[in-house]
Amino acid sequence: MQMATADLLSHTTLFLGMAREALDKLALQAGHVTYRRGDFLWRAGETPPVLAVVQKGLVKEVRHGSKNRAICGLVGPTESIGDHAVVCGVPSPADAIAASESVSVITLPREEVRAAFARDPKLFLSLACAVEKNVEALLDKIDVLSAGSVEARLATLLLKLNGRFGDDYDDGTSEIPVALSRRDLAELVATSFETAIRVMSRWEREGLLETTRRGFTLRDVNRLASLSGAQTAVAAE
Repeated sequence: MQMATADLLSHTTLFLGMAREALDKLALQAGHVTYRRGDFLWRAGETPPVLAVVQKGLVKEVRHGSKNRAICGLVGPTESIGDHAVVCGVPSPADAIAASESVSVITLPREEVRAAFARDPKLFLSLACAVEKNVEALLDKIDVLSAGSVEARLATLLLKLNGRFGDDYDDGTSEIPVALSRRDLAELVATSFETAIRVMSRWEREGLLETTRRGFTLRDVNRLASLSGAQTAVAAE
């Protein structure tokens, strides 16, 4: 178990470059927690007591506005949550909520993580890389929200998820093992629950995609790219 934990941590951006011996010591302090869909890892405004690294499943980061809420990030396997909050000892700006049916995470006590950074200042370079990945995720979010119509926003979101988590098959289809509800999709593209249902149902009838227990099967990636405006953008370049 310790070796498997250290192996997972070695593939996590926050710990890239950490010596194996140090990873093994950190893995000794790790906990293993399983969450069910809707469970909170922590809430916005709390300083996370642990750094969480996703082993299996998906976690969503949710921010609340005065009138509504929005999913500001999705975190999958080998990715960490709460990096900046844990290392710097500040409150989390968002809720961390299990988004898939089952989520397995490795937890590392905040003080152990901060002690590791104190021993090895080079890890702050890895923290900078982790922050950069978070910025890239926010830019992806901007791409989705600025894509245009609801159809374009949903198509852009699915293509982004496919690029990040998807598996391509020889028959031209792609599978995204990310089980998001219609309400999640609506929040991710800033539309109503009813509109997300309507668009996704029509796409399923047209054979563009299929919703499965595991996530989504994309049956016509080129059509999705066209709907997202990606092909138009490429042509304009």
